[in-house]
Amino acid sequence: MKTNLIYLVVFLFIFTGCANLLPSSKSMVDSPWQDFNSAKLEYEKIIPGITTVDDLKKMNFNPDVVPNIRIMNVTEIIGVFMPNPSIKMEDMDPGIQKCIESGQRCTAYRIEPSVLDKKRVGNFWMDMFSFKRHRIDTGWEFRGLITIVDNVVTYRDPAGGKPLVITEEIETKPLGPLQEIGSAFLTESRNLW
Repeated sequence: MKTNLIYLVVFLFIFTGCANLLPSSKSMVDSPWQDFNSAKLEYEKIIPGITTVDDLKKMNFNPDVVPNIRIMNVTEIIGVFMPNPSIKMEDMDPGIQKCIESGQRCTAYRIEPSVLDKKRVGNFWMDMFSFKRHRIDTGWEFRGLITIVDNVVTYRDPAGGKPLVITEEIETKPLGPLQEIGSAFLTESRNLW
C-alpha cells in the first residue's frame, strides 16, 4: 500500500505541476504607484515655476522616502542636457537654463519606479537539463526628470518609460548540458594555443 502511494506521488510529481517548480522572480521597488498610469498622472501634476519641494513630498516624489528617485547635481544635469559641445545653452528650455546658471542651488530628481516579473515557463525537465529554457518578463517602467532651483521646480521632462513590458526569451540547446561542456572544452583548447 505504501509503495503504491509513493509511486503515485512520484508519478504526479513528474507529470503534473512541474511548471510550478521552475524558478521565477519579481523585481519590484516599493512604490506608491501601482502601475505606469498612476505614476504618470501624479508626475504630470508637477507644474514648473509653481510646484515646490514640499509639494513634491506630498505627491510622493521624495527621494528620502521613496526608492528609485535619484538626486542629481548640476554637473550631472549638464551631462544629461548638454552631452556634446554642439548643444548650446540658448537652445534649451528656460527652466534647464535657469538650473544650470544657478550652479550649486540646482538639483534634479530622476524618477524611475518599476515592476518586473520574471517567470520561467514550459517543461520542467527540458529546463532543468538545459535543453529548452523559456522565460517571460512582464511589468512596467516609468521615467521622469525634474530640475529644482531654490526649492521650486523649474523644469519637468515629458513622462517616459514603458507602460507595458512583455519580453519573451527562448533558449534552445539541442545537446542540453553537453553543449555547455563542449563550449567550455573549446574555450580551454583555444587558451592552450
